[in-house]
Amino acid sequence: MENEKKKKRFRFSKLMLYANFAAILFLLVSYVIPQFKPTSIGYLALLGLGFPILLLINILFIAFWLFRRPRFIVLSGLAILIGLPVVTDFFRFSLGEDAVDEEDDLIEVMTFNAHLFGVYDKENSTEKRDEIFEILKGESPDIICFQEFFHSDRKGYFTTKDSLLKFLPTKYYHERYTHAVNGRNYFGVALFSKYKIINKGFIPFESDVNNFCIYADVVIKNDTVRVYNAHLQSIRFKPEDYAFVEDNKNQEEIKTGITRIAQRLKIAFQKRQTQVEKVAESIKICKYPVILCGDFNDTPVSYTYDTFSDLLKDSFREQGSGIGNTYNGAFPSFRIDYIFHSDTLQTDYYRTIKEDVSDHYPVVAGMHFKQP
Repeated sequence: MENEKKKKRFRFSKLMLYANFAAILFLLVSYVIPQFKPTSIGYLALLGLGFPILLLINILFIAFWLFRRPRFIVLSGLAILIGLPVVTDFFRFSLGEDAVDEEDDLIEVMTFNAHLFGVYDKENSTEKRDEIFEILKGESPDIICFQEFFHSDRKGYFTTKDSLLKFLPTKYYHERYTHAVNGRNYFGVALFSKYKIINKGFIPFESDVNNFCIYADVVIKNDTVRVYNAHLQSIRFKPEDYAFVEDNKNQEEIKTGITRIAQRLKIAFQKRQTQVEKVAESIKICKYPVILCGDFNDTPVSYTYDTFSDLLKDSFREQGSGIGNTYNGAFPSFRIDYIFHSDTLQTDYYRTIKEDVSDHYPVVAGMHFKQP
């Protein structure tokens, strides 16, 4: 009887060991996935989305072996240590560093997908817009990059731009719209700055005209900085995709739903690839220090993040804490909104404003020029 129990425990431990090896393999693959172009690896690009789950599974294996066979904790432990740079892209423990003392040198930047300021919220569109206004008034940043910006030139109808220009210090602006409805309502991206704009630019994306990047050269004291505002490829989820996440399903519906969502994700990954490369090329030839903001629709374990982090510093990695999730929608929450900057700048603080006014949270970073 005792021998039979030992055999069962042995078989169970052996099964768990094989499962641990599989979890380690997938985790290691997720580390390197961002280095490959999505067009070259197809559905494998989606593995980066599973990174937090794979990391958690390996942590659970460490806990399991700690009470079962402690010597095996080295397996997942070593795998996590190997990918520590990737782990710190995704999760950061704040050490509470002091912000810069010279407030006059501080540049506060916000990026925010405003979800059209709630204009199509049938029940409380005006209230939603005004809640956003209150957040902006409270923060009053020096530079704001909006994605999914809405503006109407119909007098008295759901004013946004005119209101912002009245109560914010950001009197200079650059805007670009994907399209207009009835020639009066405009949808696109916008960049507001309290610093003078001396040049404006636009980076179109051939893969999707509804997404693009704008930039503006702003003069901050004696320095000129180029600020990019990018809205990269959206996944374009449909109502049936959201319904799939929220409702109970039978086996056939689960299979169909997963296949449909995976296909949408794959297309979005591949379209973003060309968009990221266009913005990166512009950054490479820019003669000024750069601040890059935007809704990238991609996580820190992705080709998008890997490309930009090779060129610029991530404000979250410098001063953020926790996971830093910025998405506030029905799907699992990730950090998909970013503020990057050149090495000549340093982040003093970083925070995500967890207010339910959009399907994205506003992100704010304070930064200053490093001393020569």
